[in-house]
Amino acid sequence: MKKLFMALMLLIFANSYTAQAETMTPDQTAIVTLLKKMYAIDPDEFDYATFGAKYKNGDEVVAGKYDPPRQCRLLAEFLSKEAIIKEKGINSGCMTGDAGNFRYPGIDDEDLAPLTRLESLPKPHINTPVIQGDKAKVYVIFKDGRNVFYYLKNLPEGWRIYKVESRTTENWRSDIKEVRERDDIVNVFPPEKSSK
Repeated sequence: MKKLFMALMLLIFANSYTAQAETMTPDQTAIVTLLKKMYAIDPDEFDYATFGAKYKNGDEVVAGKYDPPRQCRLLAEFLSKEAIIKEKGINSGCMTGDAGNFRYPGIDDEDLAPLTRLESLPKPHINTPVIQGDKAKVYVIFKDGRNVFYYLKNLPEGWRIYKVESRTTENWRSDIKEVRERDDIVNVFPPEKSSK
């Protein structure tokens, strides 16, 4: 029964995705394109600032080059300036939050890193963005129940993400305060400022 339900859900997603592509506005198309491009980037580059070859050579691990300035430029293609967390000092560079990878909620670091990843990263289903003026919200879901809300602004450089809320269970509405305070929310990005 569960397999039948999952097959039905995948069929609905496939049909809605085809219909979605035919009826979206240019802004909605731009947002979906931005998110697809973002998900095409490996976490090693997006989150860990490691670019280039990553493979095992016998017992030796050959990793890419750590390049924080390059990662900051990469993040600026997707995130608004206020959403990029800049670190100074020994770990200088840019961060995408301290609560884990917001693109893949609940996935462990060893599954994000290409040298220790045992399975492919899950593929997101990007729903049609809802646009109101110069702001937009888009819901991204994975077939295992994980989900993410992206909030975007239309800036001179194009649509950019300024806030993300992700979680690891189904049936979530981020606009309900009591739900937002529950433990199954994995990440709010950027971290909310304390009211002190």
